[in-house]
Amino acid sequence: MATGDLPADFLHDPGEQLNNLYLVVNNVEGISPGAYFYDRQTGSLQLLKAGNFRGNAGYLGLEQELPADASVDVFFLADLHDILERFGNRGYRAVQLEAGILGGRLYLSAYAQRLGATGLTFYDDDVVRFFSPHAKGKSAIFLVALGKSALQK
Repeated sequence: MATGDLPADFLHDPGEQLNNLYLVVNNVEGISPGAYFYDRQTGSLQLLKAGNFRGNAGYLGLEQELPADASVDVFFLADLHDILERFGNRGYRAVQLEAGILGGRLYLSAYAQRLGATGLTFYDDDVVRFFSPHAKGKSAIFLVALGKSALQK
């Protein structure tokens, strides 16, 4: 799985990861549109709020069309306070490295299925507010938009 274990010297426990995955699902077969948290422990999605959030996704992705048009947007969020306390300054590099590698895996998985993928920038604080209260205290790290564009369907 694209978000599976990452062999890294800064991760000590199997399955441990620094980033949490939050999704805006726009058009995925078998999943209702909404905002979700991916629970790695159970391998399941937790619905945070139901509804059509294409407009929100576009806004969060610096008011670009790509995240609004994507089938799903995957936001990487992390508790930087805890990470920096645990790892010192290396923690910021570690969380960015992990997000980049996991994001790269998502790209490859999407491309293997003849779907699109792109990394984007975002409004950091607004991303956290959108996924709160679940994401309270976390920082936005990375965003990957996946799938076929709504314009291509």
